[in-house]
Amino acid sequence: MQISAPKITLGSIEFNDFETIKASADILAAHIQKVEVTEDNVKESRALLSAVNKEVKELESQRIQIKKEMLKPYQLFERQVKEIVKVVKEADEAVRMQVRALEEEARDAKYNAIEELFMKRIQIYHFVHLFTARDFIQPEFLNKSYSMNKVETALVNWFTKIEDDLTAIDTMEHSAEILAEYQDTKSLAISVKLVQDRYERLEKNKAMTYNEQKKCALSRNI
Repeated sequence: MQISAPKITLGSIEFNDFETIKASADILAAHIQKVEVTEDNVKESRALLSAVNKEVKELESQRIQIKKEMLKPYQLFERQVKEIVKVVKEADEAVRMQVRALEEEARDAKYNAIEELFMKRIQIYHFVHLFTARDFIQPEFLNKSYSMNKVETALVNWFTKIEDDLTAIDTMEHSAEILAEYQDTKSLAISVKLVQDRYERLEKNKAMTYNEQKKCALSRNI
């Protein structure tokens, strides 16, 4: 679509009596400002101002009407442009929706491919029942620019990390609880910290309970 520049014919307004009317208005304004309004001339002053305002109102009315007439060509052009823009935007949105649908299909297909690869590779590990592909797959893996080779490398590294972390967990106190946290966090440090904090709170609660019981016993003996 080739767009040519709209042809513009500039309008003009001939206000030939401007200087004459402006001069008369200046003289009249100067005269009115000099006149001292009294009981004797108040009616005359009001009549003069009324006549002047009537003329000004008529002139203002002409200005508004002329403005409307001058704007008509632009308003038509504006409506035409908006109509064209609407058509193009609708077409653009239709194409974008199709592109988004295709991209979503591609992401779904890649997710399924990664999930299949995950399930195939995890079978050789003892933690096969602890994790699913959802635990491994990251949003960036589904991008077209992220190759399956890179995904496979990331998967191998992930399995190695999981295996090392689970081996370490087996040697720790409260290993079952740490493992439960690890299944959610996939972080050994965070999982250990969560369990440690839990037991610290339990110990504090026990100490508080013991102290309260001790105070109660002392108060009964007094």
